Amino acid sequence: MSAGIAPDGPHAAIDGLCEQIRGALAGWVPGLLGVHMRGTVSGPEELARLVATVADAAELTVLPGDGATARAELHAAAGRAAAAADAPRGTDARADLAAVRAGCRRAAVAVGQRVAVTF
Repeated sequence: MSAGIAPDGPHAAIDGLCEQIRGALAGWVPGLLGVHMRGTVSGPEELARLVATVADAAELTVLPGDGATARAELHAAAGRAAAAADAPRGTDARADLAAVRAGCRRAAVAVGQRVAVTF
């Protein structure tokens, strides 16, 4: 995909949300939790596995800031990601993925990471 060109296809918005979430996690998770982040994720199923791995790693790590809130947000995000992955084909999973993105952002803020505000 070239810069400035929107992705095509029925799952473009879902794949875009999945990639936004992966990219946001890649900014702070490897250094703080030691979770290896692959270059891309393809769809809600891979994203659900990634967020669950991050949530599990948070349970085993001493987190700075409000670690309990970060863990709770990551587990809630993992649940929403699993719901998006388990949704029947053709179901619009954007609401679940937006909730995953918000939960991951709240977790990042809870551990003291800077999060860009976007509108």
